[in-house]
Amino acid sequence: MCDGKLKLSPIAADEIVENAVTELMGDLGIDGIVAKAKYNAMWLIEKNNIRFLRRPVWREAFSVSCYISKHSSVKLNIDTFAAAENGEHLIEARTELCAIALDTGRVRKAESVGFTADMAEDSPLEGLSFTRFPKGEYVPVESVTVRSTSLDYCWHTNNIEYVKFVLNDHDADFFKTHEPAALEVHYANQSFEGEQLDIEKLSVDENDYYRIRRGSDEIANCRLVWEKDMHT
Repeated sequence: MCDGKLKLSPIAADEIVENAVTELMGDLGIDGIVAKAKYNAMWLIEKNNIRFLRRPVWREAFSVSCYISKHSSVKLNIDTFAAAENGEHLIEARTELCAIALDTGRVRKAESVGFTADMAEDSPLEGLSFTRFPKGEYVPVESVTVRSTSLDYCWHTNNIEYVKFVLNDHDADFFKTHEPAALEVHYANQSFEGEQLDIEKLSVDENDYYRIRRGSDEIANCRLVWEKDMHT
């Protein structure tokens, strides 16, 4: 879970956020396993926005909390934060979910898969609004093939894999001299084993924008924000 600086890696942070969201949904009795078995539906993460305030270092203790911060008829926003023992927020995130029917692929109302309004708290974290991605000219980076170990329990490409795909655009020397400030992913479509995905990039200021496509179909968009590490 650590990177070369012995800090919590961006991939691990993403996994922690998604695991916290999954556990919360499980505690509420409306997670993807229940949705699949009881309602023939599944929850999809549509967007995930993570802000790195300070990455915890090796063996540093921290706690993770999350709650439903906002909801509409078809979407849930879940806010997550990791806090040090003194209460300092280390990582903050917002995750947007919706449920789809497994037989038709259409969006389901949240209440039709077990959600009730009393499960939500009206206290969203500040500064985690989702980004509108630019329309500029993206440059091809590489093509990757989805393998069996990249799949989730529904046999789709796991969300974390897309993050790995775009992080691999940078070499090890880059990570030695830069710190992640934000990681945001918008998921548009599913991809499957054996498919080839094309990755394209647009850099604006300190933002790296990525577009992941399968032919003409847009699969995911990702935004990475970097800060120069002044300690290197």
